[in-house]
Amino acid sequence: MRLLQRDNANNYTLTDDLRADDIPPYAILSHTWGADEVIYADVKTSSNDWQQKAGYEKIKFCADQAKRHGLQHFWVDSCCIDKSDAIELQTAINSMFRWYRGAKRCYVFLSDVSCPSTSGPPTSSQQPGVASWESVFRNSRWFTRGWTLQELIAPQIVEFYSKEGVFLGGKESLEAVIRNVTGIPARALRNTPLSNFTTSEREAWARNRETKYEEDMAYSLLGIFGVHMPLIYGEGRESAQRRLREEVQKSIKGAHYNDFSITFSLSGVPETPNFVARDGEVEEIRRMLHSDGSRHVVVLYGLGGIGKTQLAATYIKRYRDEYSAIFWLNIKDEASIQQSFARIATHILEQSTDAGSLKGLNLQQDHDKIVQAVNAWLNLAGNTRWLIVYDNYDNPKLPGRKIDATVDIHQFLPMADQGSVVITTRVSEINIGHHIRIKKLESEQESLQILSKTSGRNGLQDDLARKLDGLPLALATAGAYLKRVPISTRDYLRDYQESWARVTGDLHLGSYADRTLSSTWQLSYAQVQAQNPLAAHLLRWWAYFNNEDIWFDLVRTGSEDGLVWMEQLSEELNFNEAMGVLHDYGLVEPTAMFQEPQGYSIHSCLHSWTIHILNKERDGWLNKVAVESVASQVPSNREAEYWLLQKRLLPHAIRSCSTVQESNVPLDWAFHSLGNLFADVGKLGEAEKMYLRALDGKEKALGPDHTSTLDTVNNLGNLYKNRGKLDEAEKMYLRALDGKEKALGPDHISTLDTVNNLGVLYKNRGKLGEAEKMYLRALDGCEKALGPDHISTLHTVNNLGNLYKNRGKLDEAEKMYLRALDGYEKALGPDHISTLHTVNNLGNLYKNRGKLDEAEKMYLRALDGYEQAVGIENVTTYRPAINTLSNLGSLRSEQNRMSEARQYYQRAHGGLKKVLGPSHPAVQSARETLELTNVALEAGTSSKDNQHLADPTQSNLSKTRRRS
Repeated sequence: MRLLQRDNANNYTLTDDLRADDIPPYAILSHTWGADEVIYADVKTSSNDWQQKAGYEKIKFCADQAKRHGLQHFWVDSCCIDKSDAIELQTAINSMFRWYRGAKRCYVFLSDVSCPSTSGPPTSSQQPGVASWESVFRNSRWFTRGWTLQELIAPQIVEFYSKEGVFLGGKESLEAVIRNVTGIPARALRNTPLSNFTTSEREAWARNRETKYEEDMAYSLLGIFGVHMPLIYGEGRESAQRRLREEVQKSIKGAHYNDFSITFSLSGVPETPNFVARDGEVEEIRRMLHSDGSRHVVVLYGLGGIGKTQLAATYIKRYRDEYSAIFWLNIKDEASIQQSFARIATHILEQSTDAGSLKGLNLQQDHDKIVQAVNAWLNLAGNTRWLIVYDNYDNPKLPGRKIDATVDIHQFLPMADQGSVVITTRVSEINIGHHIRIKKLESEQESLQILSKTSGRNGLQDDLARKLDGLPLALATAGAYLKRVPISTRDYLRDYQESWARVTGDLHLGSYADRTLSSTWQLSYAQVQAQNPLAAHLLRWWAYFNNEDIWFDLVRTGSEDGLVWMEQLSEELNFNEAMGVLHDYGLVEPTAMFQEPQGYSIHSCLHSWTIHILNKERDGWLNKVAVESVASQVPSNREAEYWLLQKRLLPHAIRSCSTVQESNVPLDWAFHSLGNLFADVGKLGEAEKMYLRALDGKEKALGPDHTSTLDTVNNLGNLYKNRGKLDEAEKMYLRALDGKEKALGPDHISTLDTVNNLGVLYKNRGKLGEAEKMYLRALDGCEKALGPDHISTLHTVNNLGNLYKNRGKLDEAEKMYLRALDGYEKALGPDHISTLHTVNNLGNLYKNRGKLDEAEKMYLRALDGYEQAVGIENVTTYRPAINTLSNLGSLRSEQNRMSEARQYYQRAHGGLKKVLGPSHPAVQSARETLELTNVALEAGTSSKDNQHLADPTQSNLSKTRRRS
């Protein structure tokens, strides 16, 4: 940076090019260029002829002003930059914002604004209170130029002068006029860090400005966005702006943002219409979260219904473009957490180029692994610009706090020191991050704004807003009521006060805030009862479901002994009308957690009110019908996208079952169905409780040998097997088998299902002889009942192949595998995953028999098929494919092709490390194999001298799920 100096003889000189740490205090000039400017070459000459140029007046003006302010140095762009030097020009443009920001004062010389004197009365055409030069000032060319934007924003002190050198005012005193002309907010003019403004906001400030060279519209914004890039004059405006946007994205989201970019949608976020944003809190969140990518955590805490969730959603809407990925977690309970992580995993799998260990996971069952895999993705190097909201953290695990179903958020936080986290909670004791207490609205004007927006009325009374105590949820409820009911605010206030008086000091409504909310809901509920009794019944029944995502099918199949309103609710038109009324009164909101069919949710505070006030005396019959309604919707795994319905049902199953008590009316079938649901989603403890309740009821009502009872016995056997309780599982299977043989016969499909289950159990227990008997019996029965080529038959054939191989009966195993392969190819196709698994099994068999060429063909076919099925880039994170890679490594080692063996082992080891983590035993074993292979290569030894190189991971990796 060069600076100008002027001595007492009016001689001007330029300093040398100064280092950034050696720059003295200086003033700086902002102006618009004219036809006869003083340039660098002029000032460098020994002659002073250039002082005759028209542009010299600005130089002299700047020197005079600097002297008045005690500054010996000043800077003017026209003559302090050698524009003939391309490197210097590029350096100057990339440094310009910093130079203006570092100036002690910035003088704006307005060559098109005349003001010979600042005194004197206004002219006859002048508006009262408006200076004679103000209208000209507003229309100055200076406000239309691209470069002057940063010259207005960057300096701390900006002073405006007319062409006569008359002081018009500073950036502070003229703020209102400048805001009006430029559209730039006051915070930006007051030197608030520009990082607090979104990219789109900053882009808008330059929207109506122009530059001489089209590329300069992008280059003039480098400082505004805090980025640097090379200048390419001649590239055109569009190209320059594209490069600018790329640099801005890198600066905001990190250099690798494209690798981790995930589209965000607020579809799963409960939103309150007409929410009034609190700019102060939003800006505080912004300050706390803005960083270079290192971990920052903000905790929003406060009363229920105070607006914490909506505040987080507002922040996201405002700053979403600055994050590569945004995820929203509902962390109120285990079921909600599982759903949230499964949804995140789906987005990552669909959009990320590096989905890592998520590949190959069952998104409906592998809940713990999904959490680990999602967090592993968030921990990846370069993935620093993500934001996660952990909403509804109202039951935290805290020292000394004994509450059922508490949640430890630390289990769900990524470990790496990167990314941004927002937590919403009602609890202030959470010892993490920066706490922001969300208080009631302190401004009555904000309260009136909510009332006005939600009611559609103007001129509302301050006393109503005051009475509702700044609680956004209460204000929104009251506003919705006033919009729907033709009542004056005075009458509403009277009714509200009467309702308040009726709310006693109930245990669950002890606080002032709770009483306020309860009073508004009571008024709305009474109006709903009068207008649509069905809607009122539905809201009361909602206490026995989860507060989120009620849809028509869930509530239409009530108990056969249902009341009239239950029958009415089974008509979709009636259901929609009831929901419409509740929505009109601000009590429910549509939710897009699942696309179809449409679901509805209520606020957790309102849900608590339905539980403790509307159902103060618990209604066991309503609870029972809720359980039956959920159970009737449990799908079989043969239905399309059954897992989506399971995810929707799970929270309602947990809620309805948590309070249901023993009843004279049997719920056995419902408990059995819910046991299936819990078992399918991996909640085995809950499944066992349901099955035992179903079994107890069925034994009493139907007898111990009824086929329905035996179905539950069989399912309990499956459950015990999956929980590792093999003795209990065997007892259940044997009881079920004995009962089914008597009731249905030995060849019934249901009987054979239990036979097959026993075969799997015996194989797992090492009782291979007994397992073979069971498989052979199941196979014979399936062939007779279903045919030799039915998929169920083929699964048993494949299982027999595995068993024979384990028993060393390799000829029999080969026959089984070839039969299963032929059947799968005909029924499912040559590239189906089930087909490929059998192909891989055949490869193992051929390798064990020393048929290395045949084994090679099988392995290569399996690997090629996996690459087609999951994509070449994802093969090393798909467990069956990793098995095949390891098998190929072992095969190549036996073939003395050690270099190829190493390549396969490297791929297998890399994939295992991604899937399981570096400390997993299988990963360590794979690493040891790879190291031994490297040693063998260096020593030039063959596989015959290194028999220990046979695949060490096979025992860990070949235990993929087999169909049984």
